[in-house]
Amino acid sequence: MKIYPKPENEVERLKALKEYSVLDSLPEKEYDAITQLASYICGTPIALVSLIDDQRQWLKSTVGIDVKETSRDDSFCQYTIMGDSVFEVSNTLENENFADSPFVTGSANIRFYAGAPLKDANGFNLGSLCVIDTKPKILTEEQKNALQLLAGQVVLLLDARKKNLDLNKSQREFQNFIKLSKDLVCIANVDGLFYKVNPAFTSVLGYSQEELEGSPFVNFVHPDDLASTYHEVEKLSNGEMTISFENRYLCKNGKYVVLSWNTSPDPVTGNLYCIARNVTKEKEAEQSLIDGNRLLDESQSIAKIGSWKFDLLTNDLVWSEGHYRIFELDRMPTDQLYEAYRSRVHKDDLAKLDKVSRNVNKTGKDFKIKYRIVFPDQRVKHILEIGQPFKNENGEITELKGIIQDITEITMAEKKIIQKSKEISDIRSALDESAIVSISDQKGILTYVNDNFCTISKYAKDELIGKDQRSITGHLPKESAKNILRTIVKGDIWKGETRNLKKDGSYYWEKATIVPFLDEKNKPYQYISISTDITDQKNAEENLNYALLNLEKKNKELDQFAYVVSHDLKAPLRAINNLSEWIVEDMPNMPKEVSANFDLLRGRVLRMENLINGVLEYSRIGRVEIEKETIDLKVMLSQIVDSIVPMEGFEVTIDDNLPVIISEVILLQQVFSNLISNAVKYNDKSLGKIGCHYKSISGFHQFSIKDNGPGIAEEYHKKVFKVFQTIEARDVKESTGIGLSIVKKIIEEIGGTIHIESEQNKGCSFIFTVPK
Repeated sequence: MKIYPKPENEVERLKALKEYSVLDSLPEKEYDAITQLASYICGTPIALVSLIDDQRQWLKSTVGIDVKETSRDDSFCQYTIMGDSVFEVSNTLENENFADSPFVTGSANIRFYAGAPLKDANGFNLGSLCVIDTKPKILTEEQKNALQLLAGQVVLLLDARKKNLDLNKSQREFQNFIKLSKDLVCIANVDGLFYKVNPAFTSVLGYSQEELEGSPFVNFVHPDDLASTYHEVEKLSNGEMTISFENRYLCKNGKYVVLSWNTSPDPVTGNLYCIARNVTKEKEAEQSLIDGNRLLDESQSIAKIGSWKFDLLTNDLVWSEGHYRIFELDRMPTDQLYEAYRSRVHKDDLAKLDKVSRNVNKTGKDFKIKYRIVFPDQRVKHILEIGQPFKNENGEITELKGIIQDITEITMAEKKIIQKSKEISDIRSALDESAIVSISDQKGILTYVNDNFCTISKYAKDELIGKDQRSITGHLPKESAKNILRTIVKGDIWKGETRNLKKDGSYYWEKATIVPFLDEKNKPYQYISISTDITDQKNAEENLNYALLNLEKKNKELDQFAYVVSHDLKAPLRAINNLSEWIVEDMPNMPKEVSANFDLLRGRVLRMENLINGVLEYSRIGRVEIEKETIDLKVMLSQIVDSIVPMEGFEVTIDDNLPVIISEVILLQQVFSNLISNAVKYNDKSLGKIGCHYKSISGFHQFSIKDNGPGIAEEYHKKVFKVFQTIEARDVKESTGIGLSIVKKIIEEIGGTIHIESEQNKGCSFIFTVPK
């Protein structure tokens, strides 16, 4: 008879196995994952988690074979549990213990076996993790080590399973304890909900089990006890226990009971295991002042509120923490508070506070007042104070109570709102006074028009609101209208002129700016148009264009008239001059007096011809457009001097810094020629001196023609520039009186100025400017 092996501690081993309550349990994927991994690592088609019972081998997990259990006598694993390391049979046919096994000789055809014992923490081999093959083989050391490690993981799974079962058992026992306890026993989860409550909860509070379980326990806590309760919960979340903590719970009948709690947190789950005793009778006379004060202080801090109390009988003034916080003062004796209070109040508000105080004492009515407090660093806070007097049975005021609130932010915000509102109102008023304003939606439908819009268009507001703006403004060329639409639809601002139709059928012009208002997607949702009426300007432009055309026509007529007049005037003058010359030639022996008269006659004829030419030149200045050219002024002046100034009796100096400019050559030649000619003509010195000078000033070229002649008295400085005005009689100095008038008109026409600096008998300077 064959004897099968059994461990020396078989009785204890079997007892340990039973305690795991794993035999005949359902398959679990965690075990299946390990058998699959063992099969893969060891390269075998079969892997098992085997547990060795008294008479059988039961398989918790299998890979490659569909068997739930075998007899212990036929099992290979009964040999594995005899040792502490991997038991390996490389060829079963060569092993006397397995050669005649039905799993070797039968259809299973097992040729290889290796198993690692499942040793628990107490040293009991419960079974094995084994791998099986149908052909002989030998595992590597790495494979054996891996199999050993995986066996350890199976043991960990068994331990975890056992602990879960133990926990479930404990929970069942705990539930029985809860049901039987006279104290209030509950479990609260990490979300602050009642998870389980015992019958004592329902009997004391009056709620059903369904009403309590799943509800936040704070829903039943007295509001004044919430702060302290949260504080205890926070301590519990940090792993601390609660001992004899008291708070008030709301019963279903509306009354409160006082519960004294002993609570312990579960470090793993975070659940709170609580036992409470109803101590209402012992606590009926007690009030939770500390918790209430803390909650009040927190509320005051959030709302920037402080409270105060003043006893008129004892003159005791008491401030809350919030009051100290707002006034930024440290706690101090009550007899110092009043002075500290008044030292903070703005000096301009003290009288107002005193008046309120007198009125309260006189009328006994509540009061409300706003004032400012000032800090040493000149910061200012705005305070709202509300107070109420309290009277004794005799109607005498014995106490004042009140609150203060820091309303600085509110006050500043109100001021900004008022300021912005005023700015908006001022802008709107300014626009309404000076502009035509309309607002339309993204489809061009008018949603707002101001009074100016109605006045100029002659429509009433109700005739415009809701109408398409293009019915009024759509009287532009199609391309112009398309350009406006393309611009504003893109979100860009359009500026330009539009022609609009009034209700009476007439038209008016606007200079408009259309601004799109964009949404969060940068798409226009409305358009505001701000315009000014330019109808008069347009009409003036039209009239001006007409006047310019008419003026051009008149100028042409004037040129033709001047040509005809000059021709008709010059013809008889030339005839008179020729006739006088012929008479003098035919009468060589005429008396000297007669000859002198003929010379005088020819001089008058020449002056008359020069006068006609001067008038023609004067009339053409500004009417005939002359092309600008590059002028080298030093060259020009040298040529003019050479042609006008006599070789003897005059000394002429020209500055070397004369510039090259772009201007009208003919006009500047006339200016310099006239001024230099006058300097020569009127010079009364034996050696005449003429200077041509230049200076660059801001935006202009400045020139001066200076001489050492007789000069011009100040009263003639303006007169000499008038037409036909001369200083000396024309018989003394031959002059038409129009030369300087031409000079002044030329200078002013090209954008410059001219003036004289001179005193009589001290020479003269003509100073003029030409734009750069």
